[in-house]
Amino acid sequence: MKYFISYLWMVCTTVSAAGACSSDSRVAAGGKEGDAPVITSVTPLTGDCSTLITISGANFSRLASYNRIVLNETRAFAPEKATETELVFRMPEELFDGDYIVQVQTAEGIATADAPFRLRTPVDDRLKALPTTPKSVNALLMQAGQPEHPYLFFTDAELSKQRELARNDAELQAVQDLIVATADRILSQPLISYALDGANLRIPGIHDFANDQVPYLVLAYRLSGDKRYADRCWRQMEALLEWPDWGAYRHFLDTGIGAKGCAMIYDGLYDYLSESQRTALYQGTRRLALEPGLSQMKGGKAVWRWYASKDNWNGICHGGLIDAALAMYDRDPAFCADVITQAVNRLPLYIRSFDPDGASVEGMMYWSYGLSNTMLSLEAMQRNLGTTFGLSDSPGFRQTGWFPYKMAGPVGSASFGDDFLYYSPEKKYLSYFWFARHFRDPDLAKTHYLACLQKNAANPVKFNSWLDYLYYDPQLVASGSSSNIPESGYLRGVEYLFLREDSSDDAFYIGIHAGDNNASHGHLDAGTFFIQANGQNFAAGSLGTTSPYPADYFDTAKPGYTDAGGDRVQTTGRFSYYRTRAEGKSVVVINPDARPEQDPKGVAAVVRQGRDSHLLDLSQCYSRDVTAYRRGVAIDRARRAVIVQDEFTLRNPGSTVYWLMHTSAIPGYSVAPDKRSVTLTQEGRQVVFRILSPSSATFEVVPPSDTDILFLDETRPIFSDRIGTLNQVNKGFGKLQIRLSDLSGPQTICVECADVAAPVGTVVPLDNWK
Repeated sequence: MKYFISYLWMVCTTVSAAGACSSDSRVAAGGKEGDAPVITSVTPLTGDCSTLITISGANFSRLASYNRIVLNETRAFAPEKATETELVFRMPEELFDGDYIVQVQTAEGIATADAPFRLRTPVDDRLKALPTTPKSVNALLMQAGQPEHPYLFFTDAELSKQRELARNDAELQAVQDLIVATADRILSQPLISYALDGANLRIPGIHDFANDQVPYLVLAYRLSGDKRYADRCWRQMEALLEWPDWGAYRHFLDTGIGAKGCAMIYDGLYDYLSESQRTALYQGTRRLALEPGLSQMKGGKAVWRWYASKDNWNGICHGGLIDAALAMYDRDPAFCADVITQAVNRLPLYIRSFDPDGASVEGMMYWSYGLSNTMLSLEAMQRNLGTTFGLSDSPGFRQTGWFPYKMAGPVGSASFGDDFLYYSPEKKYLSYFWFARHFRDPDLAKTHYLACLQKNAANPVKFNSWLDYLYYDPQLVASGSSSNIPESGYLRGVEYLFLREDSSDDAFYIGIHAGDNNASHGHLDAGTFFIQANGQNFAAGSLGTTSPYPADYFDTAKPGYTDAGGDRVQTTGRFSYYRTRAEGKSVVVINPDARPEQDPKGVAAVVRQGRDSHLLDLSQCYSRDVTAYRRGVAIDRARRAVIVQDEFTLRNPGSTVYWLMHTSAIPGYSVAPDKRSVTLTQEGRQVVFRILSPSSATFEVVPPSDTDILFLDETRPIFSDRIGTLNQVNKGFGKLQIRLSDLSGPQTICVECADVAAPVGTVVPLDNWK
């Protein structure tokens, strides 16, 4: 640009006498031919884009257009006012905050001010609001200032503090030892090679490196100063930079995860890396992640609109891009500010998905997967920009750290959709200290601390990974109180409701899942229930995810819910798999065949909820087979019993109906002679299940199998041959089921789970429930 300016003045001095830049015209305008401009002062030397700046000096032109203000030798424009000794101008609105060399250029030459002008945008609440802009991002970052690396997620001073705390804190020391031990194991492992998964979509090596190696290697290096960890980390990073892609145009999730790993390496190994290595890391990250990410966020070619999603993809992908752009900001501020702006402005779609109560419709595994990445980007924003742009102030997000504990019963946690199983005290799901620290919530800190100790009582490491090491604050824990356990709860958004006898580990507990079958990673599980009692899990509402996902797992199976021809599978897909189907849950199944048993787009609505009972409307989920359907759950604390009651009106005469409950307690069971009650025994603890209605119903016990999928008689011939070994065996789980045939019209099924000493309950119509 500076060469273009010089050329422009050369042209101006050679045009005819009639031209605007002729020598005669210049003299008439006040300039003296042959005298170069002189700058004696620039005042003020600091301001924003509204500040009037005066350049004092000599040999300027009285005509403003005959002078050029030049900033950093690249940006040129005419002043607003001009005399022979003063030029007045304002900084262009689009300029980023920073220091600018000020020059004045005329036909006779160029002058440079002694001191630069420092552009600073006033930082107020308007800059911290969404949507943000690149200029606002830059102004916030300039105000906060960039300290020495590392500064993105932690500083050396903070690590030193944790290291000192660990000397007298056994739990913190244990996780610190784990970090170093994990890094030591990685040193002897072979480097990860580029390879796609079985579906030719994902690059598992990126996940393995960025999530499972980088944090441990970087932290071990910073905690010990041992360069072996940095050497290994860089060797693997160097290999990744040579890979053909990071999945940006195939499956952007890997790209986002990779970007986060690059950010941690650039920031955490900054003092170890040479300038050429930093440059290579930045250029590779830009080419493989930041540039395709920015292009897609701006509407360019993308495999799918991940940037407009409301699920974990949004948080992981945008979070990783934000991390990398903040870590490498000084490499190209304008480009990085654009990346940050685009990503930050799209995060609300994900953040607001936790409203109003902090729950995730994707279940706890994806809650953790998405937020363990997103919360790092929020941490980086708060540290480097001084704000999260109000994202962490969303009402649901402020509560989401409590989500795992709201889903927990006495001896396990409920799960649904593509989630794993948490049906024991040592498998209860954990939150993170980050939420307690970010929101200064001592009660959450205390609750999480105690939950870690309880879950990992038999393990030397109690805390939840390296993230808990970074954000554990013992003073915050000490000032908190463990949460009170309510007798009844309703977690909105995920639509999970529960009833609990009391706060003891032996309490009777029943939870039920309503909500949208079409939720991200959702299964056909509307109305599925979970029962814990006498210190054991007796009813499993889910058998977990199918892992790894088969190639057709997210495809639409045919026939569909309302299609004809349910006697055979036309096209396999998501709801061809036992664990995703309603027959793999603890629900009612009506007229089972090749079609989904519940409407995949159906929504189970909460009709009412209270201290002793909850009521759902499942009519929409079963609309093919019923005209109306309600399921209620209740607790009788005096008798120590919980009840599941279904009332529905069948649409078609001659219907077959199954009442299903999956359980791990089948190996220890006894069936009453009339088959209307079954006593289940697990770890020496017992409960009895009784059929209260209809009077003709009896229980059938389906034992667990190490080889067989527990299909219903009607669906076994349909799915066994077509799906084959892709369906995973549900080891340890059998079924307690009721089969009713040739039914028509209104029906009531009522089953209770009670302490073996409890008297038999009675059936009360749902309309009469309190």
